[in-house]
Amino acid sequence: MNHFTLSLATGAIAGALVVIPMIFQKFSFRSCMATFLVYLFAGVIVFHGNLPYLPWWADGMGVTVMLTLPTLFAASGKEQKSIPLILFNALLFGFLISMAEHYLA
Repeated sequence: MNHFTLSLATGAIAGALVVIPMIFQKFSFRSCMATFLVYLFAGVIVFHGNLPYLPWWADGMGVTVMLTLPTLFAASGKEQKSIPLILFNALLFGFLISMAEHYLA
């Protein structure tokens, strides 16, 4: 598996793991698709980029938090209870993407 395919697969797996609970909670299709795409693109960006001044394990966390910031601003008006969960998911799955990049690539 080449580097780009591995980045897509890692992002898709992370996105699926985040979206599966959202489907059971009856979120809209748009919300699920947007969340899946954020983690898909985060996987590609983490595999092909390098944030300066961050260790390898924090690259994914930084990228996913930056990509989920628009979602946080959108959620801050309606449901403020979901903000900590969105941040926790971004940090956790960003770390897991970084681990996959470090050990699989």
